[in-house]
Amino acid sequence: PSAKSSAPLSTSPDERQSWSDHQYPHPLPAPRLIDLEPLGSPVREKLSLESTLPPFDRQKQSIINLLSDDPIYCPSPTPADSKKRVMLPGPWFRTWLQCVNWLSSPPQSIDIPALNYTLKGFEQIEPERERPEILDYTVLTNSAGKLKDELVTFYDFYPVKSNVGRAFESWYGCKGTCTFVTNEDGAWIPKPSSSSPPPSSAFATCANCGGEGFKRCSKCKSVHYCSKKCQEFHWTHYHEQECCVPASSQQPVRPHKPGLTNLGNSCYMNSALQCVMHSQEVRRVFLSGDWQGYVNKDNWESTGGKLAGAFSRLIGQYYMDGESYISPIDFKRCVKDCDKEYGFGGLRQHDCTEFIIWLLDRMHEDLNVAVIPKPYVEFTDSDGTNQAVASRVNHEKDLLRDDSELSKVFRGQWQSTCICPICNNVSVKFEPFNTNTLEVKTTDTKSSKPIHVFLFRRAGEGKRAPKPVEAYVEVPKNGDLSDVRTALAKIIGNHIHPDCLVLADVYQNNFFKYFNDGVGHPSSGFEETDEMGVYECHAPVSSEFTQAAIVQCNRQGSPMGWPVISDLRRTDTCKEVKLKVWKLFRRIMGKKNAYTEDHAFFGKTEAQISEFGIEHMDLYIVNTERELKGSRDGVINYRKGEEIPADDGLVFFDALEHEGERKEIVYLVVVWKPMFQGIVDEAEMMDKIRHESCNNAAGFSSGNALSLDRLFTMQSAPEMLDSMYCSHCKDHTKAMKTLKPRRLPNILIITFKRFEIRNGRMTKVKTFVDFPIDNLDMSKHSLAHSEVEKGAMAGGPSSALYDLFGVVQHYGNAGYGHYTSCCRAWKGRQTGLQGEMEPNFWCYDDNTVTKVAKKDEIVNEYA
Repeated sequence: PSAKSSAPLSTSPDERQSWSDHQYPHPLPAPRLIDLEPLGSPVREKLSLESTLPPFDRQKQSIINLLSDDPIYCPSPTPADSKKRVMLPGPWFRTWLQCVNWLSSPPQSIDIPALNYTLKGFEQIEPERERPEILDYTVLTNSAGKLKDELVTFYDFYPVKSNVGRAFESWYGCKGTCTFVTNEDGAWIPKPSSSSPPPSSAFATCANCGGEGFKRCSKCKSVHYCSKKCQEFHWTHYHEQECCVPASSQQPVRPHKPGLTNLGNSCYMNSALQCVMHSQEVRRVFLSGDWQGYVNKDNWESTGGKLAGAFSRLIGQYYMDGESYISPIDFKRCVKDCDKEYGFGGLRQHDCTEFIIWLLDRMHEDLNVAVIPKPYVEFTDSDGTNQAVASRVNHEKDLLRDDSELSKVFRGQWQSTCICPICNNVSVKFEPFNTNTLEVKTTDTKSSKPIHVFLFRRAGEGKRAPKPVEAYVEVPKNGDLSDVRTALAKIIGNHIHPDCLVLADVYQNNFFKYFNDGVGHPSSGFEETDEMGVYECHAPVSSEFTQAAIVQCNRQGSPMGWPVISDLRRTDTCKEVKLKVWKLFRRIMGKKNAYTEDHAFFGKTEAQISEFGIEHMDLYIVNTERELKGSRDGVINYRKGEEIPADDGLVFFDALEHEGERKEIVYLVVVWKPMFQGIVDEAEMMDKIRHESCNNAAGFSSGNALSLDRLFTMQSAPEMLDSMYCSHCKDHTKAMKTLKPRRLPNILIITFKRFEIRNGRMTKVKTFVDFPIDNLDMSKHSLAHSEVEKGAMAGGPSSALYDLFGVVQHYGNAGYGHYTSCCRAWKGRQTGLQGEMEPNFWCYDDNTVTKVAKKDEIVNEYA
């Protein structure tokens, strides 16, 4: 053809010879060329689409003739040769195939792999056009001109001989530089270009968002920025006051980020925010101001940009204010306005994992650039063949509904494979995920088990009750809970008699079950993570003493602090009962020498403080244990009971409804009025003394230690489903299911499922999980990386090595506890999310920040 002199694919004499020797079945028009603006990568001249093109039927016949001698597309016993091929962009080629009606009259001699699957629902992903546009090779490369990672063969590109590429270029023109690939052991490997310049190692970090800084401040020339937006933001919030100021006069830069103030049971939110704000990509999106261009106020699932705006202000204050800690009060108010389901804006305790999932999902919807209303998308299953193509098709369909800067960073993809045992039919489904939840299980085979106990010692007459003692006791698995009393009396000593110990199961600041002596209750029904309250009382119930189970709560009926069991004499008056109860909880009011002038107890004697407590403390008696436990959400309806007056002339047991009835235990509720706010120390409520047996608690379950790699292996193990509909058998049957990650996100969020329901209640699994801090290799757990080795992809896999930069830790049990986080900052070059990590971790305990000294402060059973 006459255009061979301008054919850009001719790079060697051999290729030019093969091109000139090829004879087309029809003459082709000479192309009319125009110039394009430079785009940063080599730009080729393109053909004006206004020029005359051959009819589609003639184009189709020409391509059939060209593909007929290619073993890849022409079924024959001859294996595919290893000569070079050109990477033809997949979306462009499929558009051309539709324009020439390839499927309506497919040629018998040509077989394009996975074509029927990729064209199924093709209109949803790539809109139908009357004819293809310019052949754009740049869609296969990134901004640096390098080939993109994980390009799927026969979807993202089609390897064709150079004469096929020349034909399309002569018809439609081209943009960018084509990439040659060679077949090596079944994998298409890109041929490196000798003309591409080596990457420059000289760079600076943007002082605002942490990306690559190309420009620096014209005054001080000491800070760099990646864009004008970052420079304006950093100048307004920070650099204007520091620019050109001598270094000796500047405030020293802290090696860590600020802490966050606890706003009332907000430790779960603070720990989650610390990890999210330490993410370099999240910092780049929100500090550079790019997020404002993505806000989708028409999305009914979003907050209209309110949450993203509040987070942007918080992260700006986080990085720019220079304070040792900041208060996220404005952000929490926004959370309260935006959350209508979980109640994160209140004062209750919540799960940190739920908050992270909710936060990323809501901010993703705020920045979701997908079309509104979201189109209906039917995800396409696979029959087990061409899984890489099927994965990419479903990923492209997912982007039609969910596409944001956050989903590009945090979203991966599951592959679920089900095999019918009757007909061996294979069904493969693909689903996106933002977090990978791993179930933590125990594999203890020892004959004994540890029991977590809290011992409440009996106070002397008229004295305060001491703090509870936390301990671990080891009891036989085939024994009963009465063994706890013997074991505890043995390790504590101090003249504790086992018969004077009363046992109760404590759950969410209340009694779950009352055991008395524990005889007849197997220890196997009590889990290691459960908490048992052990209370020292007088001898078993007699005609002189009766036991009282006492729970604290606020005016709304929510339980608070430790519940206790104490002795009451049958001759005690109502006032004496209230005084005994007051002594039990006197220690949570703080020490007398710590009272300031504005404290309600300032200047009062201990007797006056007791009179104040008896007068203002509400004490109710409820009839049954069920009323003491409260409703399903744990709230105690104490108003159903009877309030006990501070009457010194009325015997307490005479005031009971059933006079003369002998009760082994009575149930009391202490209600703290709002006037006690600022007097009751909530930290002192849960304070305890740790016994030396707690130091050996990890040794009790050392045989249960699991590795992170083992958890991933357990997650991907096949499991038998009770019922699955087989499309081949047309019936419901059992099936073997395997779940495994296919696409790995750039930032992988792993959560451990430590909370589960056992014996009808929520418990926490405290099994130690060992995980690496650097170089977590996920390649063997990712199906995409295994298919790269088999040749299903080209361009090189994305890195499967992960470095840890944030850990959330939970101290406590399923009913209550405290969250902290350990984080480290990113440093170095940030292009493509590649960057080194700072060597030091910092522990963020609300507004307190301390340096992590040992690895076991990060990798432990609390993660």
